[in-house]
Order: sequence, then structure tokens, then C-alpha cells
Amino acid sequence: TYTTFQVQDVLKGQVAPAHTIKQIGGRLPGAAGSIEVRQIEGVPQFEVGESYVVFLYGVSSAGFSSPVGLGQGKFDVLPGPAGPQVTNGRDFKEMTANRPALLLPQSAQIKLDQAPGQVDRLGLDEFKQFVRQHAAVAK
Repeated sequence: TYTTFQVQDVLKGQVAPAHTIKQIGGRLPGAAGSIEVRQIEGVPQFEVGESYVVFLYGVSSAGFSSPVGLGQGKFDVLPGPAGPQVTNGRDFKEMTANRPALLLPQSAQIKLDQAPGQVDRLGLDEFKQFVRQHAAVAK
């Protein structure tokens, strides 16, 4: 399938104002409407009108550009009580466990430290700050 996005913010690297993700599976246009192509387990789905944070590899020699780790590299942006939040269903405590605490914004670190169970959402701005700081340290 092909999904074209309007890019609102780039956390690392360079991307054109619009970017097309090409993945295996989904729907392809056909003469009589659309043809269903077998869905591949783990390949994330995208919906028109929704917002996402997506981590991408470069385009492969076959022209594919799936998210890193398939569904692990796609974060849904959802409304939250204090503004937009991101989630991909995984626990942010687990995802940040081996990262230096200084990379995580203090408000997010407090949330992770004080939450009794899984933390599956972080504020969008906190998440973007964490990613940018992590990318800068990784250089």
C-alpha cells in the first residue's frame, strides 16, 4: 500500500514536505474498485486524517519505506487531558529503561517514576524533546 503524509515536523534527518510510505499488504486500486492484498502481520495501518509520529528507514532498493520495527516505529497522536499524546501500545518505562535519565524531559521522567504500572502514553512535546536529545547524543 501507499500512504502519503504531510510532514509537520522532522525530528531527525531530512524529509520533503510530503512523504509516501510504501509497504507490503493493504488495498490496491483495481478496475472494479479496490483489490484486497493479504495483510502482513506487524505491518502498521494508517488512516486518512489521523496524525502520527513515524520513524522510518531510508527507502529500500525495492522502493519500500516501512516504519522501523514495523508497528513499533509508528506512534499514534491522540488527544490528552493536557494536550496531544503519543502511543504505540508499548510501555514507555520499558522503552526508556536503558536510556540516560538526562535525555528524558523532567516532567516525563517524574511521570514514569511515579506511575505504578505501565505508561503507554507520553505528551507529544515531551516525546519529541526526548527523541531530539537522544538523536543529538547518538551522533
